[in-house]
Amino acid sequence: MKKVVGCFAVVYGVGLSIYFGSWALRDNAALEVAVKADIPSRELRHRINVFSEGVWFLMSNMIVLQGVSMISDNTKKED
Repeated sequence: MKKVVGCFAVVYGVGLSIYFGSWALRDNAALEVAVKADIPSRELRHRINVFSEGVWFLMSNMIVLQGVSMISDNTKKED
């Protein structure tokens, strides 16, 4: 049962990583445009978005790592 939950966590985490990673890349491109256009309000908005989406991306990868640790069986069995 623990391995099944771990598999679900890996799939869920990878999906979230793809979702938030794609939004972070889009907002980063919009941030670069706002910086070049010298629009402070848009620049600040996109900086906040890129920061928060980066945090969610990293948290999603932590879910993946937790799922991988649930799948792998590192218990030592003694004879």
